[in-house]
Amino acid sequence: MGCALAIVLLSAAGCAAERPEASPGQPNVAESQPELAQKLSLDSAHIEPMYRELLPIDLATVVEVAMAQNVDIRQARERVVAAQGQYESSIEGIVPSVSPSIGVTRLKGVNTSVVGVLTPANFTVLGAAALVKFALNPGQAYYEVIASKKRLLGTEQQERQVAMNILQSSTIQYYDLVLAQVRVAVAHDAVTESEELLRLTSLRLKTGTGILADDDRARAALAARQQELTLAIDAFYGGGLALAVTLNLDPTVTLIPKPNEVETTQLVRDDLGIDDRLDLAVTWRPDLQSVRHFAEAAGATASSVVWGGVGPQLQAGYQNGALRSQTPDNTSSWPEQQIATASVGFSLSLSTLGRIKTADAVKRQAVLDAERTLIAVRAEVVRTSQRSTTQARLIPLAKQEVEAANEALRLARENLKAGNALVDDVLLAEDALNNARQHYTAAVVSYDQSQVNLLAALGILDRTRLAASEAGR
Repeated sequence: MGCALAIVLLSAAGCAAERPEASPGQPNVAESQPELAQKLSLDSAHIEPMYRELLPIDLATVVEVAMAQNVDIRQARERVVAAQGQYESSIEGIVPSVSPSIGVTRLKGVNTSVVGVLTPANFTVLGAAALVKFALNPGQAYYEVIASKKRLLGTEQQERQVAMNILQSSTIQYYDLVLAQVRVAVAHDAVTESEELLRLTSLRLKTGTGILADDDRARAALAARQQELTLAIDAFYGGGLALAVTLNLDPTVTLIPKPNEVETTQLVRDDLGIDDRLDLAVTWRPDLQSVRHFAEAAGATASSVVWGGVGPQLQAGYQNGALRSQTPDNTSSWPEQQIATASVGFSLSLSTLGRIKTADAVKRQAVLDAERTLIAVRAEVVRTSQRSTTQARLIPLAKQEVEAANEALRLARENLKAGNALVDDVLLAEDALNNARQHYTAAVVSYDQSQVNLLAALGILDRTRLAASEAGR
């Protein structure tokens, strides 16, 4: 039942298999003015180059460099070229072959006559000919052409899937870098706040209005936050290195997001139901189209094996040439020589039955691969849809957390100045604010990532959509 479902759904997407990679013809699933719009400021003032210079980079540049330089994409393109060559070879195998030749025979001494008697010989024979030869199993050749064509289409869809995967991963890595940069800024602000608190406790201690324990706690908090800043910078460098590897760039150059702020971008509208999303994935996912083509190629290969084992073998040849013979006493002219042959043959071997059994099993495996891919794609659509919904719900909650933590810190500082609070109260309030900012940062960036993952799950993620979302900011 599941196998039949896979074939029906994949067959329904048959016409989509040869659609182009670009956006034209693909559905518009985004809203022009998304209601969800939250911004994060990006501060790169506290980030130094890891080894060499900083290289500012934005999302549009990431997309273009990834599509142009990523090694996986370039390998996928070469696989398409190889499949194209195999397809052309299968067609060219039907065309008769032409074999021109020139031969020279020089014989001096003795030769055997037609009755086996040795006779003196001294002659030279020069021959020129062109042979046209045709050998073909019609059914086998037909199905081999179909199989190679389907494999070419499947390889082209694999190239699209690889390009979409790299586009997805490079975009996610870019947003990871944005998140790491904001975390560096948050950690730096926490260090600044700790330094100010230490200054106040040290001042109170000198004037006799403070206690040594408060000063020690402030110093410990500063040291802890300096460690967190160091780790945040290291995580930022790690994120930039991962993106540089994907983009095939120099890893010693430190990548850093170019924009001054990042905001949530809704790429898939909320009113697009789950059934519509599943239908889009079945229609547009390149990996589904690819396994469908490879399943059809396996079926054609099975038929080719059958025809190759029991089908007729047609052979024909035609040779046209001329001979010239030269002896010490006589030289002949160039008389024409024509040879034509034709035959039809059949062959059947017990090994053919084994090859047919193997080919049928390969065909069934291909259909099962299609069924498994279909299940995985549908699950991915459901998972990414739920993930995006969850992230959208977290943003306003995280914003409320930041606002409340800001107010709590303000009150704690005022109470400390008035002598109604302890340093511990301020430290706790600062920690709460830092955690809230981390939550808000993660919610905003994770929402953008979830939207990218959702577009990829639907099979319609491309550079045009990402460029449009970037230009709309």
